[in-house]
Amino acid sequence: MDWKKFKQRSEKKFRKIPLYFNCYGFQIQPGTKWNPGLNEFEIKSLEELFGFTFPDDYKSMLLTINGFDRDGISIDPDGEIEDEFERIIYIYPQDYERTKWLTEEIFEFINYTKEPLSKAGFDTNQIVGFVPLYGHRALVVFQDTSLSPVVSVHQGTDVIVYGNSLLEYWEKEFEL
Repeated sequence: MDWKKFKQRSEKKFRKIPLYFNCYGFQIQPGTKWNPGLNEFEIKSLEELFGFTFPDDYKSMLLTINGFDRDGISIDPDGEIEDEFERIIYIYPQDYERTKWLTEEIFEFINYTKEPLSKAGFDTNQIVGFVPLYGHRALVVFQDTSLSPVVSVHQGTDVIVYGNSLLEYWEKEFEL
């Protein structure tokens, strides 16, 4: 995967992405860019922190990008509360502690995550961990580092395979 091309395509879209003033939820702000990636040593340290080897695609991605340069914005359509700002794409290692809740929730209800992955053809006996990416979406890490599916896990039991690969997921997420 050419993550530099992905970065260019997505940042081009973010330059002119509109804000919606009539809906709730966090949105990408116009002009958002990706933060620079990590180096090999930083990625290795991050793998040690998580306790497993990352998928090949994720390591390649991390060499190029690592979260957004600005927070997402939530605009109250009713104008009753001020705009809120929150990180929507996780930045590592800074967000490791902040995202542990999602990994803990997935493992607490692991059978709900295994079911859609099995239906999608993945051998769930080979799962070694999860890396939260964005909100309640997480990269599934297998012993086979060529695999990189992403799941969306809402309240532990509402789980879908959002992408059969990391790239497929990001392209769906950003409608590229």
